[in-house]
Amino acid sequence: MTNVVQLPGSVYDHPKLYDVLFSASWKAEIDFLHEMLRRASAPGKTASIFEPACGTGRLLWRLAKEGHDVLGLDLNPIAVNFCNDRLRRHGLPESARLGDMTDFSLATLERRKPFDLAFNFVSSFLHLTTESQAMAHLECTARAVKSGGFYLLGLHLLPDGEAHCSRESWTTRRGALALSSRLERLRIDTTRRQETVRFRIEAKTPNRHYAVCDTFPLRTYSAAQFFRLLRKIPDWEVAGTFDFTLDWTKPIPVDARSEDVVFVLRKH
Repeated sequence: MTNVVQLPGSVYDHPKLYDVLFSASWKAEIDFLHEMLRRASAPGKTASIFEPACGTGRLLWRLAKEGHDVLGLDLNPIAVNFCNDRLRRHGLPESARLGDMTDFSLATLERRKPFDLAFNFVSSFLHLTTESQAMAHLECTARAVKSGGFYLLGLHLLPDGEAHCSRESWTTRRGALALSSRLERLRIDTTRRQETVRFRIEAKTPNRHYAVCDTFPLRTYSAAQFFRLLRKIPDWEVAGTFDFTLDWTKPIPVDARSEDVVFVLRKH
């Protein structure tokens, strides 16, 4: 049996693996973005779109190819380089920036006008492990989005404030590359509002079998805790809530039992 080679570094230091793993949902995400742009009064024209914690930019390059003015921000220089390399290969401006999602402004992003829309679909917000970091991010994003514009924020909530599901798995394939992944909760402290998770990606090709594994903390939110946080940021109001299928024709209620939710936040 082939030995599994353990790769060094974080899962985020291997952008090709991460990009392939989460590639299957791009069509639903793009369609949802198109509908929210229509609602933000930006239909039929080039819109400006911002993705904090953009990672590999798996949606940004598609939006840029449609003619939209896009910009991404991420702390990981490897992911930023991967994103910019792909934009360049498609003849598009290299519009990913290295930076902190809790500390940015239009000036630091070298922008003159606020964005029509911002998005963060895959719970990257939960990497902000303190209340002050979460508030700083929501405030920075509010200043970067125009009045009437949207921030589409997806996150995993704790139903009833408790940890019901302890692991998730995905599999996918691109050409000869087959991937499987496992996201597993190792421990949780709902009093401190923090969980520790392990994220493992395993890859197989005809000639290689390798894996990368990462352990990191995430902040926990029940629905009530997230709504309390939003009330501290008066620039935002909840304009809609949807599940992770991103079917914009089927909004969902959010209550104590909710888990995976995309919040459509409208800027006052």
